[in-house]
Amino acid sequence: MAENTSHPNIAKYLVDASTMYPHATAIISAKAGQFKPRSFKQLFEEVGTCSYLFKNKGIREGDKVLLAVKPGYQLILIAFALFQIGAVPVIIDPGMGIKSFLKCVKNTRPDALIGLPLVHMIRKFFPKTFRTIKKSISVQHRTFLSTILQNKKNRDKHFSSPETEQIAAIVFTSGSTGPPKGVCYTHTMFNAQINHLKNNFGLEPGEKDLSTLPVFALFNPALGITSVIPDMNPRKPAKADPKKLVYSMLEFEVNTAFASPIIGRKIYSFCKLNNISLPKVKRLMLAGAPTNPKLVINLNKYLPNGNVILPYGATEALPISAIDQNQIIKLENEICRGKGSCLGKPLKGNFVKIMPITSSPFESGENCPKELRVGETGEICISGQIASKKYYRMPGANIDSKFNDGERDYHRMGDLGYFDQNGLLRFLGRKAERIITQNGPLETERCEPIVNAIDGVFRSALIGIGNGKYQAPCLVVELESKKLNLNKIKSEILKKINAILPNHQIKHLVFENTLPVDKRHNAKIHRLALSKKWSLRYKTPSSLTS
Repeated sequence: MAENTSHPNIAKYLVDASTMYPHATAIISAKAGQFKPRSFKQLFEEVGTCSYLFKNKGIREGDKVLLAVKPGYQLILIAFALFQIGAVPVIIDPGMGIKSFLKCVKNTRPDALIGLPLVHMIRKFFPKTFRTIKKSISVQHRTFLSTILQNKKNRDKHFSSPETEQIAAIVFTSGSTGPPKGVCYTHTMFNAQINHLKNNFGLEPGEKDLSTLPVFALFNPALGITSVIPDMNPRKPAKADPKKLVYSMLEFEVNTAFASPIIGRKIYSFCKLNNISLPKVKRLMLAGAPTNPKLVINLNKYLPNGNVILPYGATEALPISAIDQNQIIKLENEICRGKGSCLGKPLKGNFVKIMPITSSPFESGENCPKELRVGETGEICISGQIASKKYYRMPGANIDSKFNDGERDYHRMGDLGYFDQNGLLRFLGRKAERIITQNGPLETERCEPIVNAIDGVFRSALIGIGNGKYQAPCLVVELESKKLNLNKIKSEILKKINAILPNHQIKHLVFENTLPVDKRHNAKIHRLALSKKWSLRYKTPSSLTS
């Protein structure tokens, strides 16, 4: 097991990498003409120059800096420069839409803006939202990089020494089942995540990572790992070209990739169609939403020396647990019969409790509710250094999602699950998406894997229809092909799910051409929006059997 290391300022990991692997490539673009590859020494020096220039523009330790730049080199360079200064990057996913983006900015009250010209233009149209910003720096792709190179002799060599629990960054959630929230990342939290990646996933210096999720590329410099920036728009993973992804993995001899299930599916489909294997890949980690066991098993065929890994976590806590393809293969039948997706066992140093399901806050201390027994379904709660302690300027959300059991601080994940007899954590879906039917509660991951295992089904969503105390369960299905016989597949789905879950006798099933999903991972289904849509048609029975 790798030795645990930590730095009071996580930017100092880059000092280590530049000293130990000065000439190794730190970052490279798979798209020609984007930027020249940077070694760890070059990246370290350019971060110092960037820090120097930011200080000259008035950026100071403790400043909250709205960071709105292109993913890849710009994001890594600027983020580490801000870490070095002790400023706090505020990272908001623009894929959430302009309205939510502006709400996040307004709530955070940033002191400075470092962003693309488009963001500066948006600022002019919404002056009240951006009124707290007193310092601004425009980042134009080529002129910004040339400015760094022209000033390479001027480098800031000072590193701030923040307290370990001081905020290092504010990273917003995607807001898939609620309003986006700014998660306070501390240096302790970053250090814990880095050590988990080394100790539990075997990530080693010298490896190459296909960075399809931009924020996770921030960990690579701290691990001595090369970031390969793919030729894709990370905000639209569903439109990524699988040929470019696969050939980049082959050309750059990629060892690891952290991607959403939709990217994993694209890689598998292209490899199958062209009979291509990926011999250099050691691990392909899929996260962001539950992954169909069929995809894990199929991907495994094209990784002769690799492993498909499903880590579990969220913006507030990552990684909590993990499971690999070997365990998934053994549990496939259980998962596809409604036992819940398997998340593996909590990683060392993480403490997981299954707590009673309630929408109310938990009391702390001696009045804290008791955790549930093995096999009982409840809310997954996590404690450990990888778990955030609070949201930024959201006291209500903190009350709702944080509690202390008298010994440790816990974060409520908003996910439902249970521990099985083997100590494995099982996932049953989001608490907000559970349906209360006349025959009892019904969770999404108890139903959807049953449907998704049927040939011809691409993905499905369990929703509740009706606005009364109880809702009627309804399955919304997206098929792999429009040429399939709808009546035949509908009959097969209802027959199978009602045989496995006889108490609920699901009657309603509708087909959609495309299910609405989140933009960050293109995998989390917007079930609440579907529920609202189909509930409006509830009085027209014919619409529920289309």
